Amino acid sequence: MLPLLTYPLALLAAAALPTLAAIYILRNKFRRRQVSSLLLWQFQIQSREGGAKVQRLQLPLVFFLELLALALLVCAATGPRWQLPQTTRPLVVVLDDSLSMLAGRGNDTARARAVAALDSLLKSRKFLSIRLVLAGPKPRVLGSPLANARDLPPLLAQWHCLAPTASLDAAISLASDLGGPQADLLVLTDHVPPNTGFSGGRLQWWGLGAPEPNLAFINAARTVHGDADRCLLEVANFSKTASAADVRVVSGSNLLHRSVLNLDAGARQRVILQLPAAIGPVEAVLPADSLTADNRVVLLPPPRRRVRVQVSVEDESLRQLMQRTLDATGLRSTVTAQPEITIHTTRAAPAGTNTWGLRLVAGTNVTAFTGPFVLEGGHPLARGLELEGVLWAADTSGSNSPVAMPVISAGNTPLLLAQGDALGRQQVTLLHSPAQSTLVNTPNWPVLFHNLLTWRARETPGLQEHNFRLGSDVPFRPPGGPVRMQRADGSAKDVAQPGANLLLEPEVTGLHAVIAGGVTNAFAVNFLSPEESDLSRATSQRLGQWERPGDMRLEYTTVVWLFLLGTLVVMVAHLFLVTAAKGRV
Repeated sequence: MLPLLTYPLALLAAAALPTLAAIYILRNKFRRRQVSSLLLWQFQIQSREGGAKVQRLQLPLVFFLELLALALLVCAATGPRWQLPQTTRPLVVVLDDSLSMLAGRGNDTARARAVAALDSLLKSRKFLSIRLVLAGPKPRVLGSPLANARDLPPLLAQWHCLAPTASLDAAISLASDLGGPQADLLVLTDHVPPNTGFSGGRLQWWGLGAPEPNLAFINAARTVHGDADRCLLEVANFSKTASAADVRVVSGSNLLHRSVLNLDAGARQRVILQLPAAIGPVEAVLPADSLTADNRVVLLPPPRRRVRVQVSVEDESLRQLMQRTLDATGLRSTVTAQPEITIHTTRAAPAGTNTWGLRLVAGTNVTAFTGPFVLEGGHPLARGLELEGVLWAADTSGSNSPVAMPVISAGNTPLLLAQGDALGRQQVTLLHSPAQSTLVNTPNWPVLFHNLLTWRARETPGLQEHNFRLGSDVPFRPPGGPVRMQRADGSAKDVAQPGANLLLEPEVTGLHAVIAGGVTNAFAVNFLSPEESDLSRATSQRLGQWERPGDMRLEYTTVVWLFLLGTLVVMVAHLFLVTAAKGRV
């Protein structure tokens, strides 16, 4: 209907179609005449009897020829063009692979609309080749170039829309490099470009989303809180009206908590729970809505790592100070066999291929330092330390080491040093005289030892955390040997580079596991992305234009002459039928 409205000649020709039909239908409507007799009539036509029976409309062949001629003229008036085969361009399609593309009711999702729009485009226009680029956290090419659109469905079946975000800018750059300067680029997503100055060029941006209200978990954490666990859940209302969120927290078949949060439009609210440490995985659930991925989170118990520490100090007062400090950290194990850290006062490193050492140097030639203290901010031992106003006394006569790294220094004088050896062990040297210092009377003292034990715990094989966001890397330190990751969907994957620090990249939400050294390490991955859960920015809008006026002239040729030729052939046939009919009269 749109071409008729934009071409006046086509609109006039189209108006002639019903006029022609009316002429032929109404030409059998005769006026009533009264005659005295029908005896002298050569032909008598019996009038049709009335009744409920419908009589079939009989039209002559010339009517259909005239109708066909008018239809061809209508098409010719729209100025049809044919794309020249030698001017077809490559097409590179950027597919938004984020989870928001699955938002909708039933099968009416942005992804489904994108597939239908792409199919309609490929039926109406030819391209030299077709390539697909998935826009997830990292863009990647999907398959090889296709010469025929019929081969596209198997590649589109790999478009799962499970990513926590879509790097569309990086994907467009990759698509531009793949297609070259002559390629047509098409972005299929659920929102408009973030920048208002979209210029297009040879890029078309099709937003195929629909704004929908959505309740979502945007934050979820489970941490150690003394002898219990603290569970934090944050719910957001991404809609234009107030809504009530029914939050249910379950463990297996047991309901642990239920609350109804009354959220204004765009509001957020937190739920904080105290859970016994013995409770296993817990699941928080929201009612079903347009996007199901953000209605459920699973939280595993946080790791409670304890470090085996052996205190080998002869001085009784110093040994008692070490015992009290270690107990204050809450990270010391009650087991001391096969220690992971040995606190000593000797020059020799402690025995054991897995044992770190902390050497305490008190000395007799003590010098007091009041600052300024220089801290190596990125070092694990320096986290959270604030030494302003601290009196630090130490014997620094033997502190110079060409290999050890100074972590804390008073000017150019190192007070705390760390050095790694060939076995991966850390040997830490603390130059400090407690009797002449105020350091032990400040929070910095237990914080320092807490940092040491935390650092040691992080260097032990296994997972450091058990709950992660989708899209974040999962650090894993294998004990050695093969490593296998069991995905939430039941599939498994062998991980390369065993024996090194690994960064696992789970691609779906749910419960995963890493199997290494005969030990199974479970972890949960949840979809927590406020940007993707906010469906209010989704829209249906198409921006950009591939064909410029110059391109239309060079890449397309008019085919009006085909329709005019067809009209001429039809009119010749019409003239032949009319002439033949007159000859028979």
